[in-house]
Amino acid sequence: MNAPATVLRKKIALCLLIAATVLFLASLFPAGMMILFSPMAFDAGPKPGLRAFVITLLAYPVVVLMTITATWISFAAHAYRLAMWLNVLPIIHLIVLVVETSITG
Repeated sequence: MNAPATVLRKKIALCLLIAATVLFLASLFPAGMMILFSPMAFDAGPKPGLRAFVITLLAYPVVVLMTITATWISFAAHAYRLAMWLNVLPIIHLIVLVVETSITG
């Protein structure tokens, strides 16, 4: 691989990782607030899919923190494409959460 392409890919990955890290860390605050109120989801009685929704909600901070760690480790290992693609995991997790909300809603 030629050097200018590698430098460009590194700069793009660095900008993307910094922005994603800030956004994902900022998303942990609302997720934490939702987790605090998640036991109230069971007040109306058992519903199909409610447990899956709460488990997915509780797993979100773990997914975010593991993804941030994995992306920066990939960046340090010069795997810039992998680092950029790993940022999709929390977004997929949020999509699953929204779909589960609409199903259990």
